[in-house]
Amino acid sequence: MTPEQLKASILQYAMEGKLVKQDPNDEPASELLKKIEEKKSRLVKEGKIKKSRKLSAIPNDEKSFDIPNNWKWVRLGEIGIITSGGTPRKAETSYWEDADIPWITPAIMSKAQNNVFFDNDSVGKINQKGLNNSSAQLISANSIVVSSRAPIGYINIVPFDYTTNQGCKSISTFSEIDNKYIYYAIKFSVPDMYKRASGTTFKEISGTRFGETVIPLPPLEEQKRIVVKIEKLMPLVDEYAESYNRLQKIDNEFEDKLKQSVLQYAMEGKLVKQNPSDEPASELIKKIENEKAELVKEGKIKKSKKLPAITDDEKPFDIPDSWEWVRLGNIGDWGAGATPSRQHPEYYGGDVLLLHPAVYTDGQ
Repeated sequence: MTPEQLKASILQYAMEGKLVKQDPNDEPASELLKKIEEKKSRLVKEGKIKKSRKLSAIPNDEKSFDIPNNWKWVRLGEIGIITSGGTPRKAETSYWEDADIPWITPAIMSKAQNNVFFDNDSVGKINQKGLNNSSAQLISANSIVVSSRAPIGYINIVPFDYTTNQGCKSISTFSEIDNKYIYYAIKFSVPDMYKRASGTTFKEISGTRFGETVIPLPPLEEQKRIVVKIEKLMPLVDEYAESYNRLQKIDNEFEDKLKQSVLQYAMEGKLVKQNPSDEPASELIKKIENEKAELVKEGKIKKSKKLPAITDDEKPFDIPDSWEWVRLGNIGDWGAGATPSRQHPEYYGGDVLLLHPAVYTDGQ
């Protein structure tokens, strides 16, 4: 099992409610959802958030597996505020001067995927004027940012107020939710997001479709226990990854060395036993010389120049007595190739096979 497969298995167990024990005293997720709905209604009434559109019920075919009875399947849009981003015009330098507002893009996120939390030192920056004159929005600290294209699925928790470009979507969860649990749940749900994405050149998931992404929601206390367990296991997976990668390197080197050893043994006459009844190579060479002389006489091949005798320093190892050292020119007819002029397309597309180095590279 690769380290990535092991991480995926841990998340799978976590999302199925199999990573930690359920506590019957935990307040069920259904009550948690009621509290969230009440809070959303209050915030809408106070004018602090806009009323969101009603999300469709989750059909059984979107529920990938069974979850404990005190859990609930939810859409991301039910448990937080979904926000998209934008880019101030690059040509307008006044949007970028003296910039102090963090601005995150998928390219910036790509360098932060070894960490859960985003580092303020690694983000881009825009200024207030750039924010005011673009579709970028200021997002509250501790929201979760997810790349929504090129590629889908980079994810971090951002511990400070920030903005993003249009290649990111963010979810600001309500206080009744453990943000780190949602981070891991979204990480697990990236394949679901790809299914909801559209596009031909590259896949992109819209804010609406991102909000429709389905995750399993445990009781709040169990969310916390799951996060603690995952964070105990992930360093062990990292240790496993180091050992796994070392072993893979050894395996690859062993395979290469084994191939070389097999060839070395074969060339030294040590791979199979010699049979004293075999006709010696010296007789084989005589037959080849006779055949070449006959072909020259018939005009089928040109007479080749006599090759120099093989010196002892050209013989890198001992070979069996029935073997012979030979030059390639002694045992075959050799020639060089050429490329027909590209200015004559009629030279190409026929039935004569043309070999070139790329053919051998692909076929090694």
